[in-house]
Amino acid sequence: MIHAAAAAAAFDVPQLIRRAGAQHRFVEWKSDVTFAGLRGTSVSLVDLATGRSVERVRAGPLSSSSGFDGETVWSADASGMPLVEGNADARLDTFANAHFIGRRGPERAITTSSGGTAATTRIHVRFAGLSGPIDVTVERANGCIRTIVDDTGGERSDERFSDYRRIDGVDIPFASNVHTRYGDSSERVRTVGFPTAVADDAFAPPDAPDDVVSPRIVSLPMSPGYRVPVVPVRIDDGPVLHLLFDTGGSTTLNPEAARRLHLPLVGDDRTGGIGPSVVPTRYASVAAVRLGAAVVRNQTFAVLDSGAFPGTDGIIGCEMLLRFAARFDFRARRVDLARDVASFGITAPPIAMRLSGCQPQIDGALDGMRGPIAIDTGSGADLDVMSPFVAQRRLLNRYALLGPAGGRGIGGWSSAFLARARSVQLGPVTFTNVPIELNVGASGAFHDPTQLGNAGVRLFGTKTTVLDYAGNRMWLLSP
Repeated sequence: MIHAAAAAAAFDVPQLIRRAGAQHRFVEWKSDVTFAGLRGTSVSLVDLATGRSVERVRAGPLSSSSGFDGETVWSADASGMPLVEGNADARLDTFANAHFIGRRGPERAITTSSGGTAATTRIHVRFAGLSGPIDVTVERANGCIRTIVDDTGGERSDERFSDYRRIDGVDIPFASNVHTRYGDSSERVRTVGFPTAVADDAFAPPDAPDDVVSPRIVSLPMSPGYRVPVVPVRIDDGPVLHLLFDTGGSTTLNPEAARRLHLPLVGDDRTGGIGPSVVPTRYASVAAVRLGAAVVRNQTFAVLDSGAFPGTDGIIGCEMLLRFAARFDFRARRVDLARDVASFGITAPPIAMRLSGCQPQIDGALDGMRGPIAIDTGSGADLDVMSPFVAQRRLLNRYALLGPAGGRGIGGWSSAFLARARSVQLGPVTFTNVPIELNVGASGAFHDPTQLGNAGVRLFGTKTTVLDYAGNRMWLLSP
């Protein structure tokens, strides 16, 4: 075992899984997991030489997989649809955490002792460019990591480890628990193995599932009376529902809509949004989501009070946009979906886009102050400026405040002040004389240190907006 003080000096970060020698490079373990009110199983594989990892969870509608292949950070839901993370801070956080299981760079950390107890040492780990610190508590007697507290991305995660066992020269924690504001999850290791070799693609994202039947282009009318795109959707063979097509959201049903569809619900979870609170959440599996003549099979819906627009039944977003290129034509009041963006015949050059979680994000600027901006068809605002950006740039002093602002969504109300910007840039497109909301909340989705702001349809809705998640690109086309 390595003493805690030696661990801080010898490594960028202390090691969670440690090997006494070099005889084992790969470790695989099978576990029982509990999260979101469900029980399941998981299989995890890590590469102790590089920090690559993959985990596959089987838990009914919340089955999932996630991995890191040394460069790509990815996840996949119960349908198996992969999503590659593009947010710079989220990617760096994964790189940083890979150092706990063997990664040695090129990221460099500054590690300093920050107190502790008679039995433990607390090590403060700071990676250059990461939005928050990672604090590690290590036992003085044996060097075992007991806690990892990660404060990056505006959300705190507190992970605790126990029941360390040495298996064939490798020290492994057999029990762990993660606490966030959304709830707790736990893992109990059942078996451990040491593969001598793994396939080249063992840590890579899976291929997309073949779960869509669709004509070349499907057009969905936007419901009248809403600034945001609300479209008709049928679930299984049920009645037409009116769902917000939200690039900032995932498949969600309001509880009343789930009751009308007689959907069995499972789980006991919590979900957050723009407000400071979290809301109770359950889950339903559906056989088919019908978007006009297109059908997407075998999807999971979260069931919660979304705080969405009155008269709507829920949300579609991420899961559909991973399968279709989408053209939002706000003047013609329709959303066109195509399996291949080439079907739209666009000749203009695209704007580079990446996925932050599952929300499109591009480079932008507010009055010359540059930063990432999310594209949110579920927002009726022009631009919500994130509260950390407001504080860092002292924007409450820079702009003339026009009064209180804010809005209601999942988790309640956001707090903000209305102001007006001379210009907002979304990629190469500049909008002038733009109302902006300067958020001041200390939690919720607008308390995000990784973005400048969140652009809504009142801003980019003057353009025909085309999103191609598969190609990481978008267009803002003049009518």
